Amino acid sequence: MLEQTSREFLYFKLPVFISDLAIHLVSLFSLLTMFTPIDAAAGAIAESAEVYILLGLSFAFAISIFHLRLHERKIQAIVVVWRAMLQTMTTYVLFIALQTLMYQVVPREVLIVQIGSTLILISLWHYLVNKLVRLLRKMGHNKRQVLILGGDQVACNLYSELKSGQSVTGYQVLGYFSSLDTPEMPDEVEYLGKLTDFFDWVKDHHPDDIYCTLPPATKKSTVDAIIKECNDRFIEFTYVPQMYGYPHRHMNISNMGKVTIIKLREEPMNTLQCKLVKRTTDILVSGLFLCTLYPFICLFVWLGNKLSGSKGPLFFSQERTGYNGRNFKVYKFRSMKENVDADKLQATKDDPRKTKFGDFLRRSSIDELPQFFNVLKGDMSIIGPRPHMLLHTEMYSQLIGDYMVRHLAKPGITGWAQINGCRGETKTVAEMANRVEHDIWYIEHWTPLLDLEIFFRTIWQLLPGRDKQAY
Repeated sequence: MLEQTSREFLYFKLPVFISDLAIHLVSLFSLLTMFTPIDAAAGAIAESAEVYILLGLSFAFAISIFHLRLHERKIQAIVVVWRAMLQTMTTYVLFIALQTLMYQVVPREVLIVQIGSTLILISLWHYLVNKLVRLLRKMGHNKRQVLILGGDQVACNLYSELKSGQSVTGYQVLGYFSSLDTPEMPDEVEYLGKLTDFFDWVKDHHPDDIYCTLPPATKKSTVDAIIKECNDRFIEFTYVPQMYGYPHRHMNISNMGKVTIIKLREEPMNTLQCKLVKRTTDILVSGLFLCTLYPFICLFVWLGNKLSGSKGPLFFSQERTGYNGRNFKVYKFRSMKENVDADKLQATKDDPRKTKFGDFLRRSSIDELPQFFNVLKGDMSIIGPRPHMLLHTEMYSQLIGDYMVRHLAKPGITGWAQINGCRGETKTVAEMANRVEHDIWYIEHWTPLLDLEIFFRTIWQLLPGRDKQAY
């Protein structure tokens, strides 16, 4: 009988690999045949077998970089789609380079259609396979049996994580062993005995994974014996460390010689290529918007202010805290009467400072659109944590421990916190802490696809009546 890893390769990875390759090759053959009469470059290579070999090699190289992970138990569907897109684009970057070297000519029309069609087909196919795998696990197949050694709070938290979404992730917790007098595990988890009972139990059972929360510093002999037992019986052993006192973050573990080092956070946006992608997107999108729609919006807001009798400048600027704690001036369409509290008080639902037309600008978020100038200048990004007033930065940095972490990314016109309901007035410290948690999550899990999701969800949220916190 095949072990589970081999079965997952045979049933999930291999069919997807073959189907992806088939999509690439069949679409190329079809397009070359179709474009041969009208594209000289396509006709020159249409009957060449080498072109299909080049495409196959390019695809294999892309897969070696972006491994097929669509069946992993905790992977999100959005990550599956993003990796499919990266894999496809990498395939064609290499394919174009090899084609140019071999034929000194590239059928541009064919490749444009090829890239567009395969990008859609493969992304959709990976998404559907991921959903199918989740469905199979929900039906009771492809389970992964887990045993927990330890009964402290760490073991309890681990069980909660394993249980979360277990119908689609496929984790099945068999129970736990603990020598504590009063284990902290919930009653629903089966207690299998003391740690010494584990060695007899494992002779008749074979879990897929063992998660151990025992501190090796004080339980060295027991932990060593458990690891030996797992090695002898080919059971996956995972140590779950005690991390109390440290923030619960997406940490990065590495080694410095024989010393294990844990970095508190790893920001994906810190790499040069990610910064380049995000900045290029910001410049292109903000530049396009400012050169097309923005002049008409400016005219609309100016007329609205005149007709409503709102006196004062068209724009409003204010000092906000930005990237790495540096201050900058944020631009907005003026939505309030000029007042001395502009830099101190947040807008409230029935704020008397708002003008009649300004209330509409705030509810529709049109007042934020001049911030595309901030994006073009480089003070802001289209997507990121919202910039706060200097007074709020000073106040909340003293009340919320991780508050300043949100400034490790450029502030945005919209962000993960905003589309998840953390928008508008913050009446309590807890509300601000929740917003900060969302901002930090975004920084630690950033991908271009996540930015795309936030962008479209923001547009959906801007539809009339959708956002009750816009005021």
